[in-house]
Amino acid sequence: MFLALFVLVLGGQLLAQENRHAPTAVQKSFSRDYPEASDPQWTSTNGQWHADFDDKSQNDRGAMVANYDQSGHHIDSHIPYDRNDVPAAVVGTTEKNYPGGKSYSYTRIERPVGQPLFQVDLNLKNKNKTLYVDESGHEQKYNAHH
Repeated sequence: MFLALFVLVLGGQLLAQENRHAPTAVQKSFSRDYPEASDPQWTSTNGQWHADFDDKSQNDRGAMVANYDQSGHHIDSHIPYDRNDVPAAVVGTTEKNYPGGKSYSYTRIERPVGQPLFQVDLNLKNKNKTLYVDESGHEQKYNAHH
């Protein structure tokens, strides 16, 4: 019993360590995309790699997450936004289209191809809802598998 528990714990620690080091192609892409990023914390889910880091570039976007596939292709980056920094069209559309919504949170999604989107998470009638809105306030479809 003790040996089985020891193997299980040790095996779990080894798996956790593997997830801390993204493949070389992913790390190279990340370094190219965010050369001034400091100390990324890597995790892996759904076949993708996620770097949680602080953006120290001239854009100074603060805490963010960059998502890559196994080969190092940059999928998108997520930057939490304060409501006061979200474009008025985004806030206006979501509040108009979802009256009674509560607990709004906004995340800007930047993609290598295409215009940025805002992921809007809210609670409506005790159900969590996620929608995607472009900077002009138009709802969009977005396939986020992170």
